[in-house]
Amino acid sequence: MVADQASVQFSDAHRQHLDFIQNAIARMSSASAVAKGWALTIATAAYGYAGTKPSMVVALLGMFAVLLFAVVDTRYLREERKYRLLFDAARAGAVDVYEMNATRFCGTLSRAQCESIRWSKIIWSWSVRDYYGIMLLVGAALLVWLHCQ
Repeated sequence: MVADQASVQFSDAHRQHLDFIQNAIARMSSASAVAKGWALTIATAAYGYAGTKPSMVVALLGMFAVLLFAVVDTRYLREERKYRLLFDAARAGAVDVYEMNATRFCGTLSRAQCESIRWSKIIWSWSVRDYYGIMLLVGAALLVWLHCQ
């Protein structure tokens, strides 16, 4: 065990700094959830319209919207991961108090630590790949169905 957590004493500034970082993480997480909700809403509306009024263009627009929201969600998830790394470093006392620039901090990480915030790593995470992938598969199936009519 590293150190008894009960014996670690943080200053008020240190606690406030951790709280600021925690709030940034919560905002990124909330924005990611909003992106997922809007993607599902727009995909459902576009696919529903494209299915009832046969329109491949609307189905393609729905798929484009899903891709756009996937990119936005990936961006928020990446920022969230950066702030989680900053939080861990702030908790360990490895960054200055009130340092909130997660991007600058992540520039000082080792190659292994940077691996977790790579775009490709986040895009292929289950949170992005599975959620948006299923919506894109539904759109592709709709396109095939419309083509065969």
